[in-house]
Amino acid sequence: MMSRRSPSLSQPLQWRRYRRCCHFASITPLRVSVATAQYHYHAEDEKSKHKKYNAAMNLQLRRHISINNKPLLNVLSKEAATAPIDYPTSKRFYALPPSIGIHLAIGSVYVYSMWTPGMSKALGVVAAAPCDWTQSELLPVFSCAAVVLGVTTSTLGEWVEKSGPRISGLLGSACWSGALLTTAVGIETHTLPLLYLGYGLLGGVGWGLMYLTPVSAAMKWFPDRRGLATGIALSAFGAGAAFAPSLIHALVDHFAVAPDFVGDCLLTCGGLDVDGASKALVELTTLDDGSQVVASTSPVGQPGTPVVVATEADVAKISSMTSPGVYVIGTGDTGVSKAMASLGVVYGGLGAFASRFMKIPHPEWTPERAVISTSAQGNGEEASNETNNIGLPASYVTTNTMQFPLLWLSVFGNATGGLALLSSSKVMLTDIFAGVSPDIVTPAFSTGYVSALGVGMALGRFGWSAFSDVLGRQNTYALFGLGMPIVGLTPYLCHMASGAGTAWPLIAFYSGSVLTITFYGGVFSVLPAYIADLFGQKHAGAIHGKALTAWATSAVVGPMGLAYLRSLSYQNAVEDLLQAIDGHDASALERSFGVSINDGEGIQKMVNAKTLTIEKLMELAPPDVVDPTPYLYNTTLYAAAGLMGVAFVSNLAIRPLDLKKEVEQLRMTQRSDVDK
Repeated sequence: MMSRRSPSLSQPLQWRRYRRCCHFASITPLRVSVATAQYHYHAEDEKSKHKKYNAAMNLQLRRHISINNKPLLNVLSKEAATAPIDYPTSKRFYALPPSIGIHLAIGSVYVYSMWTPGMSKALGVVAAAPCDWTQSELLPVFSCAAVVLGVTTSTLGEWVEKSGPRISGLLGSACWSGALLTTAVGIETHTLPLLYLGYGLLGGVGWGLMYLTPVSAAMKWFPDRRGLATGIALSAFGAGAAFAPSLIHALVDHFAVAPDFVGDCLLTCGGLDVDGASKALVELTTLDDGSQVVASTSPVGQPGTPVVVATEADVAKISSMTSPGVYVIGTGDTGVSKAMASLGVVYGGLGAFASRFMKIPHPEWTPERAVISTSAQGNGEEASNETNNIGLPASYVTTNTMQFPLLWLSVFGNATGGLALLSSSKVMLTDIFAGVSPDIVTPAFSTGYVSALGVGMALGRFGWSAFSDVLGRQNTYALFGLGMPIVGLTPYLCHMASGAGTAWPLIAFYSGSVLTITFYGGVFSVLPAYIADLFGQKHAGAIHGKALTAWATSAVVGPMGLAYLRSLSYQNAVEDLLQAIDGHDASALERSFGVSINDGEGIQKMVNAKTLTIEKLMELAPPDVVDPTPYLYNTTLYAAAGLMGVAFVSNLAIRPLDLKKEVEQLRMTQRSDVDK
């Protein structure tokens, strides 16, 4: 055995360089580091020990020099985040809590539907004012964030692997915090471009970095249980979405301020007080743009004051203590901007703190007695530890294999249905069931529903990914096809709810949507392991980033498609109600809104200004007319079910690659190109 003190030239060259650098930099070598390196130097055969000894000493040298010269850079560097080569396998679970912290911070991105009701009434507060944003303007903000997510993961996936988890996690946390703060300023100043800059651009970058960083690190620690590793990390993503709704609801209620109440009007009161006697009502005038102000002849209120009219249906959607009537525009506060700014500080701090303690294994570290699955079916066949370091490059996979586009389609189709539900979950539940079961579907119940979706996503991310280690990735994806009939039959539940007289349609919708969201969570927790099985672990992070462009595409098609199809259904519903009112009492519309039922142009202006809504038309419609609000999402749900069917077929068409053969052929092709 070679003496540690011997300066003979038979020692590895890196050891001599290390001694010289220590002398000139006045650094005392850490005994633990040297002992670790020398252990590996003497533990294996002559050829292998020199290689590992040099790698270990080089890593320790760079770490020690950085500690003395650049302490902050060292703390965030990839070298500082890299564990020793002999890190005990039993302690690899200790590397997961920081990943969980990062995903808890970014998980609230999925509860965008908790913000949209308040943002769509930022000026009117109790009801949408003419200048308030519509759902068609707000939902693309989430889609923009998803597009930026796809671009970020696709272009920065290799940078995340190169720079290490601490720098990428810290940068992602800063972007996510800045996104919420910028969006809060946009809501407060009612500036739509700031929403796109904040939640859309900065939020998408932060989302991508905070998503990739923990997943990549977890898979490196668990090459033998990839599904379990990604499930643990990504379940925290769902947990963040589960905790956020209650937190958002509490903060919004805390900061909310009711607008100034002017009085009752004919539409909300009927001209009688509680004792049956007549009382003074607010008289309104409709302007050319469709908005309403207090009339000059009104006995109540300041003439010319811009107002909104809140009906019973409008008041039922908010938790603040208000009553139907006329309210002054711009005098209250939904509390959304202040709540979002508060969470921006909290989530930014949590993500930055967790990023500081991220840890990845040494490149040559392997778990003891690892059983690494290399089959796309997840059949558990044993493979050598070298399998963890081979794989097809992302550029080759995306352009030269049929498996990648099929996998892309499978992710796209499965994600579209889940995203359509997640982006508008609170609004959908309120629209569909609030009118049918107002005593059950309260604002607090809607918040609990969004939280339940988050819990379902967390359980799906963990459960389906762990289950895929046993059942296989492709078979697990095939099970996600069960979401197709659930989504496709939801319109039937909506029709049944209006005439059922019981709560069972609501229960079926609630449980079915939660189950569908578990599938959505499973799609993304199983995906990294599916990619590693198909194309190898070595470049799985970069390929994963490319595959997430499917999610980005679905995030555009889902929410924006929902907004477009809903707007068409809304317009058709308004026309049907006007026909019903015309046949029942043609003068009712003119008495309440000052516009003739035959004045199509004037009616359209009032609809665009949100002065004339389905809720207000239902006050004038005959008693036997069914509220069309629950049926506004039928076409969207049918389209989502069809895309999920495409995903089911695409997954079944995937065939496993002979990975070693593909890698060898690629190497031979590269050699021949060099020779030419």
